[in-house]
Amino acid sequence: MMLNYRYDSAVIVGAIAYDEIMDFPGKFVDYLDPKKLHQINVSFVVDRLEKQLGGVATNIAYNLSLLTTKKISIVGAVGKDGKQFIHFFKKNNINTENLITDKNLYTSTGKVITDNLDNQIWGFYYGASGSAKKIQLTKTINQSSLFVLTATHPDVFLKFQNQLSKSGRDFLYDPGMVLTWIDNKDLRQGVKNCRWLVGNDYEIGMILKRLSTTVKELTKSFNLRIITTLGEKGVIYEAKSERYRIKSYKVKKIVDPTGAGDAWRGGFTAGILEGKSIAESLRLGNALASFAIENYGTVNHRPNKKDIYKRFQTLL
Repeated sequence: MMLNYRYDSAVIVGAIAYDEIMDFPGKFVDYLDPKKLHQINVSFVVDRLEKQLGGVATNIAYNLSLLTTKKISIVGAVGKDGKQFIHFFKKNNINTENLITDKNLYTSTGKVITDNLDNQIWGFYYGASGSAKKIQLTKTINQSSLFVLTATHPDVFLKFQNQLSKSGRDFLYDPGMVLTWIDNKDLRQGVKNCRWLVGNDYEIGMILKRLSTTVKELTKSFNLRIITTLGEKGVIYEAKSERYRIKSYKVKKIVDPTGAGDAWRGGFTAGILEGKSIAESLRLGNALASFAIENYGTVNHRPNKKDIYKRFQTLL
């Protein structure tokens, strides 16, 4: 089914952050006693450390830039150490009119440890991200822009969620990483007003549980489109009158799963932006995510369109 709407630009709202990625050569479960999880004091000795550019907004905007020449804008803030990000965005044709620099705080930083089963433990410092609440998103809202709202500082996330919900504009809602702090009232507002709700199977399950609802109820009551990412098992799309399950592209070796979900969001959003069908957009997401996991870091894969569409074609 082809889309009956068109967009001339994408606006990505979310965190811009440095990623510190560490590899633990063992399994977390071997060092966690399920009978004593009320008090955890565990040290994991890692054998690799990488410092990379990242943050969900950075990752999604970058992956979008690989598949579209339409305008991509990023909404967020960097800190006094953020010049590297500004250079990166300009190099990849990502508009920075709605990017501000906080000269007092450091740029947000995420720290992750990944074990040899690809399980991850994250820690995150908001830093300068909170300064993005000074941005007036209403100036960038127009009928032909597609918005992606994803994790960032609570004040910023809720401010922009409220503006988008009241504007009636289309947005993809990605609340997975904010579920630890967002209350049910605000969560319901975002779910009720978005066009697409996306999350992994755990996140979608938590959302349904917290809102005491079902996929069928949401798709019927709000005409919502729900996308559940399943990692190596692919992705499921459920809407009022459509349901797709798209397989993943099987890579020879997974180097680093960090950022795969953001790459998927970039690929899917690019498909929507380019006017492709939902099924094609889902396949683009899966294809692009496969390149991300073959590289260390979240913005270090550099496939060209030909390479991406070659994998895309195998996912029929």
